[in-house]
Parts: sequence; C-alpha cells; structure tokens
Amino acid sequence: MPSRTTIWFRDAFVMIFAIYVVVSIAMVPWSNLKILEPSPTSCPTGCPPTINFPDNNYHHYDDSLTFDWNSVSITYRAVIVDSDSGDIVHDANLTDFATTTSPRLKVGNYSSTVYYTGMVGTNFTNLVNLINNETGVSKLILKNDSHQLASSSKITLDWNKVNVTYTIQIREYKETDVPIIQEINNLSETVYEYSNFVEGKEYSWSVYAVDELGFTSEASSQSDLRIGTTKFLAFMLFNDWELPFLLLGIMMVIALQAGVFLAREEKDD
Repeated sequence: MPSRTTIWFRDAFVMIFAIYVVVSIAMVPWSNLKILEPSPTSCPTGCPPTINFPDNNYHHYDDSLTFDWNSVSITYRAVIVDSDSGDIVHDANLTDFATTTSPRLKVGNYSSTVYYTGMVGTNFTNLVNLINNETGVSKLILKNDSHQLASSSKITLDWNKVNVTYTIQIREYKETDVPIIQEINNLSETVYEYSNFVEGKEYSWSVYAVDELGFTSEASSQSDLRIGTTKFLAFMLFNDWELPFLLLGIMMVIALQAGVFLAREEKDD
C-alpha cells in the first residue's frame, strides 16, 4: 500500500503533466497550419509572389530568420500560321512551359511566333502603351521562325524561358515611419536569410518579382513580425511540428496510464 507521501507525489506529478499539455496546446501558433492559398490568376500589373514563411504577425524568438516565398508564374503564347492561307493552325497559351507541339500539319509553308505574355496577371496592353511601339513589340516577341514541311508532320517550338529575379524589402517600425533597413535585389532563389534583427523590435517585409525584360510584378502585402518577444519553451518547440507532437503523444500516453492508475481503488491506511 503506497504511503501518503507517495500518493501526493504521484498526484502532483500527473497534475503537472496535465497542466503542461493544456498550456502547450493553448500556445501553439495554429495559424501556421493554415493551407496555403493558391496563387492569384489576375491582378492589374503582374501578380505578386505569395508568401510561405513567415506569415503576418509572426513572433520570432531569435535574431535570425529565413524568409520563404513562392516563385511567380510566367506565361507565353505560341502561334503557328499557314503562310499560304493565313489561317492559324496552332495557338497555345502556356504557363511555366517553354515548348509546345502542333497537331499534324499538311505539306506547306508555315510561320511561327512566340510571344511573352508576362507574369501571371500582367496587363501588357497598358505597359506597351507606355513605351515605344517598335521597342515594345520586339520585346514581347521572343521568337520568329519559318517552317517548310515536305511531308505531313508536327511542328515543335521551343524557346528560352524569361528569367525572373526577386527583390525583398525589410522595414523597421519607428513610431509612424517604416524605413527600409535592408533591400536585396536580383535574388534568383525564393529564400533569403536575414540575421541583423534587434531583439524587441517590430518589423515588416515584402517581396516582388522583376523579369529580365524589365517588367515588375506587384509587391506582396507587407507582413509584420516581432523579434525576441516570445522566448517561451512551448513556442520554441512548436515552431517545429514533428518533435512537439511526438512529445505530446508521449505525454498523453503517460497521462492516460496515470489516470488508469489513479482510478484504482485505494485501501484505507
């Protein structure tokens, strides 16, 4: 028969575990589990990159942070015309692909043109009007070719993809002003690590894309983040999901076993 000291110790141990489990679950940043929204398909001047991490109002316990965002989608139009009749025999609108193949065509002469139609959502009608017409047209046509078919066959077109780089801007809140403290251009990757944050400060960041033809996407919305404001063990654990849920599983099993043990009828001392 266990002594009263053992019983009190056992009860206190189980209560501590139960409180820790409840508090840990309550402090989990559940918003980080939300499903990523699909990239937008329309916007005035080119869709902005969508943000993966960190999300808006993110609290970070360290002075180093890796930003992560999705690449923007690039669109093209490939047209093949029958040179004799002037009929369009193949017209393809493509996203993130730099090749297309026509259906089987009859013997004859054909011409092909590949147009750059921009980052998804770009409205080139207004953009072309802002620049010289001849320059604008030559910029938007990526490739022109002639084709002579001596026998019935397909025509395959391929072209070089338009390269895109990214610019990230990091701002620091100072009263009502939000000055840019870091701007990094020509990023070919969709990640960037910044390690000069100051503990206790509040920041915001955004990112936009620039293609090699000089067109710029919209900037992503500015996302706020705080540095060094949540140095709690639960947050540090739950910033990574595999370990905390494993620990929670173990603690739940222990709590269940302890509950079964406590449920046993104790004999009077």
